[in-house]
This record gives sequence, C-alpha cells and structure tokens, in this order.
Amino acid sequence: MKTLKYLHGLLALMLCVLFVSCEEDANDDFVPQTYNVCGKVEKGPFVSGSAITIQPMSAQMQALGTMYTSTIQDHLGNFSFGSKLFESPYAELTANGYFFNEVTGVLSSGTLYLRAIVDLSKSATVNVNILTHIKYQRVLNLIAQGKTYAGANEQAQEELFAAFGLQKYADKDASQYSIIEGTEESAALVAISSLILVDRTEAAVTEYLARLCREFGENGSFSDETREVIKSDREKVADKLKDIRSNIKYRYNDLGIEVEVQNLAFFFDWDNDGTAGNETLKEGESITLETKLLEVPYSGGTYTVKIDAPIEVYLEPLVKGELDVTPEDEYVGETFFESFYEISEAKDEPITLKTNIRNKELYVDVSPLESYQSKRTTIVLYDCVGTVLDTVWVVQAANPSIATPQLLGLGYAGCQVIAAMASDLAKALSSYSVIEQLYHYNKDVLAYQPTGLVDNRFLPSDGSIADMWGAFYKANNRILQIQDYDASALGVYSEILDVFSAMMYYNMVVAWGDVPYLLDYDKIMSAGFYFTRTDQDDILDDLARKLTAAIDVLKEKKNESLNLKVLDDMNKFFFVSKDVARILLSNIYMYRGKYAEAKALLLDVIEAGFYTLDESNYSTTETIDRLSAERTSSELIFAFDASSGTRSTRATDIVIRQPLVIPLMTYTDVLLSYAECLYHEGSKDDAVKYLRQVADAKGIVVSDNLFDGIKDARRQLLLYSIGNFAFYKRNGIAVEELAIKEYQQLLPIPQSELDNNPNMTQNAGYY
Repeated sequence: MKTLKYLHGLLALMLCVLFVSCEEDANDDFVPQTYNVCGKVEKGPFVSGSAITIQPMSAQMQALGTMYTSTIQDHLGNFSFGSKLFESPYAELTANGYFFNEVTGVLSSGTLYLRAIVDLSKSATVNVNILTHIKYQRVLNLIAQGKTYAGANEQAQEELFAAFGLQKYADKDASQYSIIEGTEESAALVAISSLILVDRTEAAVTEYLARLCREFGENGSFSDETREVIKSDREKVADKLKDIRSNIKYRYNDLGIEVEVQNLAFFFDWDNDGTAGNETLKEGESITLETKLLEVPYSGGTYTVKIDAPIEVYLEPLVKGELDVTPEDEYVGETFFESFYEISEAKDEPITLKTNIRNKELYVDVSPLESYQSKRTTIVLYDCVGTVLDTVWVVQAANPSIATPQLLGLGYAGCQVIAAMASDLAKALSSYSVIEQLYHYNKDVLAYQPTGLVDNRFLPSDGSIADMWGAFYKANNRILQIQDYDASALGVYSEILDVFSAMMYYNMVVAWGDVPYLLDYDKIMSAGFYFTRTDQDDILDDLARKLTAAIDVLKEKKNESLNLKVLDDMNKFFFVSKDVARILLSNIYMYRGKYAEAKALLLDVIEAGFYTLDESNYSTTETIDRLSAERTSSELIFAFDASSGTRSTRATDIVIRQPLVIPLMTYTDVLLSYAECLYHEGSKDDAVKYLRQVADAKGIVVSDNLFDGIKDARRQLLLYSIGNFAFYKRNGIAVEELAIKEYQQLLPIPQSELDNNPNMTQNAGYY
C-alpha cells in the first residue's frame, strides 16, 4: 500500500511539473501587453447596465491575475474595459443581464448568463453571444485533451456550425459575429439564437442552453434526442421568420440604427441533410415540367406531370411567412371588382382538385365541374423556403347541363365604381357649366368694368381649369380600368362605357381643341410616360365610330339618369339608351358642320316619342332646384348630380352658380338643335315650327329672325346646361356674341399640366 501511495504521489508531482512547464513554455514567448478590450454582448443585444467581467487565462485555461468588471454601456450591448495589462493573450468573458428577445419582440423578464473564451492577440474587439457560449466548454475540454487554444477553437467552430448545417460560416470566429453587421454571418447567429428561444421562457432557455453546452462540450455534437428537439424547434420557428426580422429591425430602429437582416429562411437545414441553404435553386439551375397546362373536361379526371428538378419540390412550402409567395401570371379573379355584375342564380362552383407530389411527379385528381362556365386555377410549385418555382394551369370545360345565368345589371361593387366615375365626370362638367356661364355674362360684365370675366378668369394658372382638366382625366382612367376588367370577364359593357368616354372627350375638344386621347390604362399608369396632344379631328372621328357602334347595341327606351344618390338605382344612370348616343353623335356632327347627319339622328330621338316638353327653364335656379328634388321630368334625357354652391363675380347683379344638377341632354336642346339643322339645310319653315313649339311651351319671346330666334331661345333656356358655347363656336359667332378675343374660343392648358409634362404645349394666345 505504501508503495502504491508513493507511486500516486510521484505521478501527481510529475503531472504538476509538466503542466507548469507547459504553461511556462506557452507563455515564455508572450510579452505582457495592454489590450483595450471592447465589443458587444448579444442574444439579442443585452440592455444597458448588464454586468460583464473579463478574466485573464493561461494557455491551459487557468485563471491569471486580476478579474476586471464592467457594465453594458447602452441598449446595443456595447462594453469596454479600457486599457488593461494582460500576462497572456487568452481571456474569459462572462456577461449576465436582460436582453432583447427577437422572437417575441420584447425585452426579457429574466436574465441570461453568456460566456466566451478568446485570444486577444487575434482581436481585442470581441463579442459574447450564443455561439461563443455553446462552444465555450468544448474549447476547454479539447485543451484539457492536449490541444492548443487555436486547434481547440478551430475544431469547436467547425463542429458547432456543422451541427446546425452552417459549416460554410465556420471560418469566421464566433466572437466576431454581430447582429448589427447585417451580414450572412449575422443571419446565422440570429437563426441559431431563434431556435433556442422559440416557445421557451427565460428559465427554460437557461436550462436548454445548459443541456446544449454539456452535450456539445463532451462530444462536439448533440444527442439524437436533442437533434429531434432542434428539428421540432425549426418547424416552430418556420412561420415566425418574417416577424423575427421585423422585430430586430424595429428594435434597432428604436435605438437609432438601421440594421439589415438577411432572409433567414436560407439559414436552416429544413430537409435535415446536414446543410442549410441548399434547398433552393442555384444560379443557372431551373426546373422543367412535362406540361404547364392541363385541359380537363367537365367530367374531371386524373393527371400526372413529371418534374425534372435538382431540388425537392413542394405544393406547400415548409417555411411560411418569410417570402411573399405570389404565383406569376395570376388569373384575374376576386378583386375590388368582386360582385361587379348582378346575374341570376346558377350553379357556378370552382374547380375541385386533390394534388400531391411523389418521386418528382405531380399527381392531380380533378372532380366533375358544376358550373355553367369554364374555370381555371393554378397549382403552384415551391421550394421548401417558399420561392415559387413554377405554375401548372388547370383549365376545366363548362358543364353543358348547367343553365346559363341571365345578366341583370350592375352588382354592388359595379354600382360603386360607376358612381365614382360619374362623380368625377360631374365635377368636371360642373366646372364647365360655370365657365359657360362666365362666357354668357361676359358682354354684360363689360358694362360694369373695362375688362371682362374672360380676361380676368381664364389663365393657365387658374386652379378651376386645372381641376376640370384633372377631373376629366380621372374619370377617363376609371372608364378604362372598368373596360379592362369587363373585357377580361363578361365583355358586355364596352359600348356603354364608350358613350361616357364620348361625353368626356367631346366636351374637352370643344373646350381645349387638341387634347391627349388616352385609351391604354396600363400605359397611363406606367411611370415616366408623357402624353402628347391628339389632333381633335382624329379624336372626333374615333368618337363618331364608337358612338355609331353603340347605337346598334343600346336599347330603345326612355332614358333615366338622375337617381345617382340611391346606389340601387345606379343601373338607371349607367344603362344609357340609344337616344343618349344619338344626341352625342349629333353634337359631334354639328360641331363639324355635318348638319344632314345630325338632323337624321335628332329626328330619331323626336320620333321615338319618349319625351315631351314641359315648363322647365334651364336658365332658372327654380328648375334646377326642382330637378334636384324630384329627380325627373318629362323632357329630361340625361343629367348629372353636381356639388351645390354659388359663386359671385365682381359684377354687381350677376351670380354664377355651380348647379345642383347639370341637365346635359334635354328635349328642349334636341328640338332647338333640330331646328338649327333644318336652318342650315334650308328647311326654314320646318325650323320655325320647332322653334315656335319650344317658345310656346316655355313662355318666352324670341326674334322673328329664325337663326336669331334659335340663339335667343338657347340664351334664355339653357344657361345651366352645357352646349351654348359649342353652339356659338360651330356657327362662327362666339367672338362677337360673347365679346371675347379669337384665341379665347379655346381654354388655356393648365399650367400644372405644362409643368409636369414636357410633351404638353399651350394653346395660342396664352403664356
């Protein structure tokens, strides 16, 4: 026994001498050096006031000299020990404090203890984080087994990152990782950190970290049981990645720093093959489908599509929420135009199908279709992190045994979008009504002041003209957007919308002459595209063509339009009759001097017999107010609701009104326009008959001279309508009758339009 005790003692003494000798040898060539050790503590970042210590260590990881203590300086986790003399380059850092939890997005309610072992000769700026903490014990154990710090640290690095499939990032020491850098290494740190935090309290995190450190310290890997936990945590964190990124950005933004966070989906080993980030296509790689279109009869069927791909393909991505998953070329379907149409009930079920992928082959089982119309849908193929790889279209034929529904009119959404379009047109025409009134009163105003209303009012900088211009084009954009949708759906409203477009452009041509004629909604919406003015003759030619086509398809009926305040009655406004298109086309023909063509259209309106004259006088506020209240009259053909209000000029007894209702088309105007056509065609006796019919019904006195009589009637009866200005211009009397200058027969292009559009030019006479 004594001999055995002696041998044990001798062995212990020899080991002690050996260790001292090795330590002295390891440190013999190190000259004590001053280091200013600083860095960050990040779990998320530790908060200000958290404690941190640094202990100089020997090459064998034995404590040397004095331990220094400091605190975290700010909520970014920054610390500094100042200049300290170290007898060895090795040091152990420990930190304990509260931290920002990137998974929950809030500060922790408990503290966390993190450690790091570092070589200050490599860098005096060191970070303490979850990676340095997990590998800490492994480094110590490898050194105890005879490895140098450099060898132990390198091996621990490789083992740790390989354990999470992130071996490509092992070259950079964990103590140099920081969330704030926004690099791929930063994302790797966040990914591992999030796995440890997800669905755990601070106490549970501490317990779980101890388990990870123990297993990794002993073996350089994790047990099978722990790997299953990591796999489960990966599934839990999958739908939280987008929130984690946002939480980190918001936290640092609150601290005054903008931090980038890489797409975290690429830093997890989702398919458990030992490598993270290899589940997506590499540059130059692609997938190939046997077909991208399955044409299916209404009876359904089973189909297969072979997939040639270098990666696994999924019908549902393993990671949800991180990437914005949107199939390309998505079919026009449920949008804000949902319920645009009102149709009678009919079976209209969507495609029903079951799908799965086995051995790189897509299986599709399509059920019989219960719908009167063909249907189509998409099957989207993803990689595991949610990137759209490709799309298979399924188009199924209509079931011929299902009855086709009847189109009843506009649905709820349809009424809303048409009401918005009508509102824009009403705003534009309301401003136009005011301008016509200003022209009407200009000669009278000259008696009160040396310059008329036109000189003082119609300038390029006038906001009311810019507002009118803008409202017209806003209405145009709505019309084109609705036409695009209708064309992609039922395609039944094109001609009706052309009528509203003609209302707009005809009045714009009268007001401004050449204007941009915009027919492509996508081009209008494209950035940096500037429009040029279109020759007014080309515009009127196209409007005439469209109105002629519209007359062929519109219904022959009494037109109703003034029920705009009741959404359910928007159909009465929208579904215009043949007469509305006829009157618009006759206006275009008269403006171009084609009185024979206009006369034939107006005669059709008269002979249809839907309208009769009454006592209405559209130059009096009483008639306008009555129309606003009663919403109809026997001779009203088409009208717009408009904003109420009055506006006074500087003349002492003249009031310019924005009318409550704009009677755009009336039977009075039809008969006076017909009389004008007869006059120009030489049928003066017939023209007098129609003029007298209007004057007697309204109780007005007009000149015995036929043309002057028509002019008198229009001045007395149609002030709050729109059309007198066009009447003066087409008959060549605007300058004399309105006391304006030649160039003032056109309004100025708004200055704001000239400023914003380098292709726009101004009308002559304005500057």
